[in-house]
Amino acid sequence: MQTADDFRFTAHTLLLALDESTLNMMKMVSRSSMGSVAWKSAVLLQQASFASLHSHLDLPEAVQLMQEGRFV
Repeated sequence: MQTADDFRFTAHTLLLALDESTLNMMKMVSRSSMGSVAWKSAVLLQQASFASLHSHLDLPEAVQLMQEGRFV
């Protein structure tokens, strides 16, 4: 089982990856690059980043740490 600090560090890393992939998509929208091969790759990366974060937050130890109030 991860410690609360380890869990937070991993969550933070996953959040940064999600933020980066979302920002990349936002830049592509402003450049009107939607529909391209690069856009489709960016969408898949953003979806994978979100799924990774969601999976991490849904781990049994996450629920336990949150119930114990270790994130307060």
